[in-house]
This record gives sequence, C-alpha cells and structure tokens, in this order.
Amino acid sequence: MEEQERISLHNEIKTRFGTINRAAGYHLYTSKGVRLLDLYQEGGTAILGWRAGRAKLEIKNILDRGLTGSYPTVIEARLVRSVQAHLPDYSAVRWYATLEKARMACAAHLDLWADIPLIESPFLHPEASIDVGPPGDSPLSAARTLTGVTRWRPWLDEAWYSVQDRIDPAFLKAARTAVDAMVLCAPFPWAAGCHLAVFSEKPSPSVPLSDPIPPVLLAGCARAFDDLGKALAARGESDWAVHDAAYQTWWERRGPYLVPKMRRSKYPDFFRRCLDGGILISPDYDIPSIVPWRADAGELKVLRS
Repeated sequence: MEEQERISLHNEIKTRFGTINRAAGYHLYTSKGVRLLDLYQEGGTAILGWRAGRAKLEIKNILDRGLTGSYPTVIEARLVRSVQAHLPDYSAVRWYATLEKARMACAAHLDLWADIPLIESPFLHPEASIDVGPPGDSPLSAARTLTGVTRWRPWLDEAWYSVQDRIDPAFLKAARTAVDAMVLCAPFPWAAGCHLAVFSEKPSPSVPLSDPIPPVLLAGCARAFDDLGKALAARGESDWAVHDAAYQTWWERRGPYLVPKMRRSKYPDFFRRCLDGGILISPDYDIPSIVPWRADAGELKVLRS
C-alpha cells in the first residue's frame, strides 16, 4: 500500500495563519484574522462543535470544588453510566492518559499482538466503496486483511443503513461483526489526558486498570456523552447531506464522515489546497474528515473549483 506524506498540522496552520486564538462552533479563528472552517474537528472529538454543550460548565463546577487530583470520586461511576447509555452491551469502561495505552489495553483484552494498529471502522475504510479505490485493488481482499483495534464513532449505525447499497458486502459484514473491545472517539474536544476503552466483559488481569485521570476531565467527558445523546436525536442524514454537491468530487460521505476518493499520494496536496482556501480537513488519509453540522455554502466554494 502506498504511503502518505506525513503532514504537520501544527506547522501547516502556523506558517499560513499564525496561531489559533479562538475556537467556536465549527470554526477556528487565527491571529492573522482568518477564519477556518473545521472539517477535522480534532479527529472527531469536536464533532458536537467547539464549546458546544455543557461540558465547559461541568468542568468549571468541578474546578470550583478543587477536584483536580488523582483520587477516586463518584464521577468515575457517572462516566461509566454516561458511556453505557450509548453502548449498553459493554459492561466495562476504562480510561487512560494516552491513546496508545487505550489501544494496548484493547489489544490485551482481545489477545492480539501488542503493536496491532488502531483502525477506523471497516465501514470507513477508503476501499469499502464498490466504485472507489486504486485501480486493480479488490475491496474484498482488502476487507480480509483489515485487522486492528477498532475506533468507535457516533452516527455510524445510521450511516450504515443509509449507504449500504454503495459499500462492498465484505466491509459491511466486517463493520457489523461484534467487537469485544473498542477505543472510543469521545465527543470531548480536549487534546490529551482522557482516552476511553470499552470491553464487552470483565477484562482479564492482563488489561491495565484505569489511569488516575483528574476528576475534572472525567466529568467533562461524562457531560459530553450526555450532550451526545441529545445531538443523536437532533441530527441525522438530512443534516449531513445539505452540502453533498460540494463534497462529492473529493470524498464519499458515510453519515457525517468524509472518506477520500483520491489516492494517498495525492492527499497532501489536496489538504494544502483546502487549507489555503480556508478549510481545515483531516491531515491523515485514514482519519475521516467530518461534515460540520453548521456551515455556509460560500465557505465550501473552494471545493467546487
């Protein structure tokens, strides 16, 4: 499989626009007075929008109570309840300081090799589309070799039903297969410090216990999952489809997620073209860009040219 040039998101933004001074909704505001439309959304953790919901207020309340240490609190049980409200088939929820530790915990539970990669749902694999992919590649054969610790994202179930006629059956089957352990893409836009993993049964002793994450972060994450419940009821396929005409040349949309149609080697140039036009997309070919719930058609004109 061809490699994608590694993109430094930090450098690409800073050399063009300076620093980010403010983030709100689905926009980033730079020190040079440029407003960027955010289709990256911190890898999906800002899918509800920057500063959306009540997580910020929850964090403030916990800070006022001084709960910033590494001790146990009732907030841990609350986070478990909030996560299990969305994933009731998972009896255990644990949290880790790094994404790497969450991935390794799932690998240990699944009895897989320690360096097995973290992957998106097979449903979001670029080669899952029957009509998209590098010439000569078989989606079926690609599905057979798609192995890793799966990352859970919201709205995938609804997306599965809306586009299943355009996805190769092998990928559909892989996406619907029960997964005994997953790393969650939590809707909590905090760059580091709290990464969740869920397990379908009590983890074995080989799986690390949760890290001592400060309760203030656990509380913010719990509130974000509560907010997600409301968003799941309010947003759906019709919302994601509003600007399909702008996206369809470059991506295939699967729910709110945008899967690139171009080859990996072409993706860095496309990333920079979008950024020059005021749109921030995912810097990684394998991590989907995301349709912003609120955007104006004029902001997407660079995609139509």
